[in-house]
Amino acid sequence: MEDQIQRIADRVKVINKTVTDYYDDLLEYTIEEIISRVLLYLNHDELAEKFEYVIVNIVDGIFRKYKANLNNGDVETAISSMSDNGQSVSFADGLRNYLSTSADNELFCGAEKVLSRYRRISVAGS
Repeated sequence: MEDQIQRIADRVKVINKTVTDYYDDLLEYTIEEIISRVLLYLNHDELAEKFEYVIVNIVDGIFRKYKANLNNGDVETAISSMSDNGQSVSFADGLRNYLSTSADNELFCGAEKVLSRYRRISVAGS
């Protein structure tokens, strides 16, 4: 799974040049959260490689929205603390709250139409 996360992170950085190494921790967290949500949505246990590009687009959309909120001065998504030597950055809970409370169709930025074809039906009691 770590290899998948790294491939996805590298691809996000290719299509969105504003996602620099500075955001690595947040990027990794966001990718893990989106993978988890996609797996729940699909009722799968493992992420097939064919879904990686879909996740890249979802994460890119989230980062673009996040950066727009920062540029607009949205305090919910602002940086809450930084340290220089340890290169530690802590973000406010706004992005985390967005990831955990958003509906699939909002969070997936339209990708649920692509993903829905691969959804497994869940049977109650199994």
